[in-house]
This record gives sequence, structure tokens and C-alpha cells, in this order.
Amino acid sequence: MAELVEVLFTSDSNESQASITAWDYRTGTNLMVYKSGGVIQPRAISLLDRHYILAANSTKPLLHVWPINSQQQVTSVRFVLPGRANSMALSPDMLYLVAAIQENIYIWHLPSGKMLNTISKHFQPINCIRFDEDSHFASAGQDGSVMLWNLTTVCARDDDSQTPVYTFTDHGLPVTDVHIGFGGIRAHMITVSLDRTCKIYDLLIGALLLNVVFAESLHSVITNTMETDVYVGTGDGNIYQFNTDAAAGNKELHVEKEHSNLFKGHKEGTAVTCFALSFDGKTLVSGGQDEQVCIWDVASKQLIKRMQHKGPVTNVKLRLSNPDIFKPENKPPKKFSGNLRRMLDAPEADEEECIEVLITEENADTDYEYWDTLEYPTEYLEEPSTSRATTNTTPTATATDEEAAKEIERLRAEVQHLKLVNKQLFEVSAKQLLETKK
Repeated sequence: MAELVEVLFTSDSNESQASITAWDYRTGTNLMVYKSGGVIQPRAISLLDRHYILAANSTKPLLHVWPINSQQQVTSVRFVLPGRANSMALSPDMLYLVAAIQENIYIWHLPSGKMLNTISKHFQPINCIRFDEDSHFASAGQDGSVMLWNLTTVCARDDDSQTPVYTFTDHGLPVTDVHIGFGGIRAHMITVSLDRTCKIYDLLIGALLLNVVFAESLHSVITNTMETDVYVGTGDGNIYQFNTDAAAGNKELHVEKEHSNLFKGHKEGTAVTCFALSFDGKTLVSGGQDEQVCIWDVASKQLIKRMQHKGPVTNVKLRLSNPDIFKPENKPPKKFSGNLRRMLDAPEADEEECIEVLITEENADTDYEYWDTLEYPTEYLEEPSTSRATTNTTPTATATDEEAAKEIERLRAEVQHLKLVNKQLFEVSAKQLLETKK
């Protein structure tokens, strides 16, 4: 088995070249080129497991899908959106797609293509959609507001589906980027804006914890796993790092332009638009409007490598992967059953939906084979015509104490057996889930 490497996916605004490129950033080796997708919208690349790349076109209402090991797009489905996407993201379980189109949010069930809901709460176009590691996502817009949504609630299409969990209106200018740490609803959310501030929120209580003020407009943000070090990219080509522990007990922190924790390498006067951080937190990747992807050593703040692109960089994303996934002989599993629907179904259609159960030869028998394997007492399985009569003609009053004791012992043994079966089912399910997550 090949050694795992962190694969860097990048895109830029030059549509004459590849839409997305995969790199081994340590060596600069080009692993794969994804073509024919045009220019990819900023903050609009997602990886579907280890098998597909999804990306939204910046000029057309299209969502492109590539197998991870192919330069050409999937031809069996065509994902046409209701409009050009400003941003999009996949839920952590890879089942739901959330896209921002102008000031509206659209949610789809990705395997079926069904549109689940649309949300209209922002007053200006949305710049960024971000998921936490659970079932919440944030939307940040040019109206300066950031809203946190519960995916389960918005998919229900009831009276509460248009109500966010929280609405934050602390920014005075467009919000440009959002980062959500680990912990689900207990995580911290970091936002940056053109108003030169970076704000840190506690999602559990919905409160602003820290306001960090800079001398430059901010365009991108990311943190390490422990959320102790925050990296922000500015409109002047600088990258600032500040430590959250240094602001303990304070509500506001001011970072001067001569700040000691400064990464300088991008061209002055050009914005740093996107970030990625290595798995161990030792390497920072930044992309900017100066058409460069910069690889940094975090500890020394030294520029390790420059990767020149043909246009302003729009996305950078790191994923720990096996290089063998790019081999052409690997066949990705089928993940899509149809195109994305462009309209909501009527509420009555939800009630008419059913689940198709496939019966195999192993479980097609109707003679209670499953119950037999559990040694379930057949007298408790009700037969259509005889069970009620049998029950009524069994005189419980004639049962002796000895028979009752035997019955209790038998039932206790049955309970122990069912506990064992339940434990085995849990172990198998957990094993399959862990293997799927790898």
C-alpha cells in the first residue's frame, strides 16, 4: 500500500488551462488535471468521499462532477442549478448539497437529486457557505450578516425551516470568509470581513467572544486544530497570525501592521483569497490574486515553495489521500441516481414517497428463517388464522408453578441471546462505518 500524502487541489481564473489541478505539494508533482469545467467559483470546491470532485462554475449555472481519477467529467448526470452559484458545500455525511445562489440558499439530497428546500433570509448575495462537523452550516453574505442553520430543521419544510439558529450582524461590511472549528454546535466560528475585523463566536451560546481589529481589509481565515492560532489573509497581500490565548480575558484585540507574526510573500496590493492547513498544522497553503500558491513553514514563517498559476487563485484545498486513487483502473462507485431538480416538489409528494427494499435469495424465504436463527419461540409468532384461537383455548389457570419457573428461565435465556445478537450487530455496524470513513 502506498504512503498516504496530502493532496493539494487548486483552481484559478484562467479558463484556457485546467479547471482544477491536483498536486503533491511537497514535490510539486502534478497528480491529475480536471478539464472542461471553465473557471471555478471561489469557495465552491468539495470532495465527495475519495471518489469525486464537485465544483461550481463561476459564469454558468452548472455544477461539474469529475471522478477523482479522470480528467473528464461524469457524463451520466448533468447538474444544472437554478442560477450561478456564489458558494457551495457538502454536508459531512456527503448526502446533502447546499448552494448559495444570489441571496438564496438551496438544499438538495445529493444521491436522489431531490431539492429539499430554499431559504431566503439574506438581503444581498451570499459569499460563503460552511458546514461544521455535524449538522449545522453557516451562510455569510454581502449584507454583513452571518446566519447559522440546522440542516435537519431546514429540510423539514415546516414553519421553522426558514428560521436560523442564530443571526449575527456584528460586521459593518461584506463578510468574505468563515471558518468553523471542531465540536459541532459547541465549536467556535471565526468570520472575517472587509470592515477589517475578525470575530470569534461561541456557537453553543451564540455569543461574540472576541473582536480582532486589523489595519487592512480581510479576505480569508483558517485556524489550527486546537484553534489557538488564527491565520487571516488581507487585501494587501499579507498573512497575519495571532494567538487566541494572548487575548484571554479581553473582548477586543488590535493587531498592528508591524505585527511580528507576519507572513510576507504574496505580491503587495493583491488579496490573499484562500487558505489550507496541513493535517499536522505545520504547513500553511495560501492562494492569492497575484496568481501564486505559496507553501509556508508555520514555525519559521518561511516561504518554502511558490506554485505559479495562470490566473488569480480561486481555491486551495488539502486532502489526505492515497496516491493510488488517481490510477485510471480504479472505478468509483455510483453515487448519483439522477440530475439535480430545479424546483421543489409539492408537500403532498413527500407523503407519497416510499422506500424500495431489495429482497435477495438469502432472505426471500417466508418461513420465519430469521426468527429461527434467533431461536425465537414460535408460539409468539402470530399465524393469520390459528393464533388467536390457540391463545384463547390455552387455559392459563392450569399452569403449574414448575411450568411457570421453566418459562421464566427460558425467557431469561432468550433475553441473553438477543443481547448477544444485538452486540454482534453493533460491532459489525461500527466496523463498516469506520471502514467507510477511512
